Amino acid sequence: MTNNPNGLKLTVIGCSGTYSSPDSACSAYLVQTDSTSVLLDAGPGSSIELQRHIELENLDAIVVSHEHPDHWTELPSLYHAYRWGLEDSQIPVYGTAGTRTLLDSACESATNGTFDWTTIDAASTLVIGDMSFSFTLTDHPVETLAIRVESGGASVAYSADTGPGWTPASFGMPIDVLVYETTLPISYEDREIPHVSGREAGIRAEGADVGKLVLTHIPPGHDASERMVASSAEFSGPIELAEPGRTFMP
Repeated sequence: MTNNPNGLKLTVIGCSGTYSSPDSACSAYLVQTDSTSVLLDAGPGSSIELQRHIELENLDAIVVSHEHPDHWTELPSLYHAYRWGLEDSQIPVYGTAGTRTLLDSACESATNGTFDWTTIDAASTLVIGDMSFSFTLTDHPVETLAIRVESGGASVAYSADTGPGWTPASFGMPIDVLVYETTLPISYEDREIPHVSGREAGIRAEGADVGKLVLTHIPPGHDASERMVASSAEFSGPIELAEPGRTFMP
């Protein structure tokens, strides 16, 4: 078992792919240690589940992977919460340039005080509390950042959205828990859709020193068990399904 002195963990807030399902908001994941809490992505509807796990005033930062709406469009709602409900409380928000452009067009005052915005790219590194963040550019039509979080030698990572041209090995370091999108059934692999299947995720995780694989971003109506079977044929480690409220630790 990985040494995890700071209690690093990842809780699934939303995991539905492309649009919300009856059971889950879109992409959002709460990464925490004993002293720090950071939200990765803020898909639509995610603030409902988020508040079941943390008071908004106790969130230390938000990090957004890319500008597609199923990954950031809860930010205007969160802006209202911090600006009006918490009386102008500020929170650091990190995201791509394209995400800021869209956020500013939807809610022009959000990044002018309430959100302490920092634009990031694949070369960025962050330290938030006792967590260190690094990024790699994925295989997706817009600038999209996979995110690796480390604390006390333990690590979790999140693929965000990606086609088969990205691999978690691009981080160049082990990953104890990898949350990997598996949007596609195997039958869609040849359609040049910029996402991956369970089989493709399993292949890439097997070659990247990943401890546990967590499958996410499965669209509503798709068969999650197919993703599990396809991944397990390629990945020799433990595999789990992302579900709202589930917590994974190194």
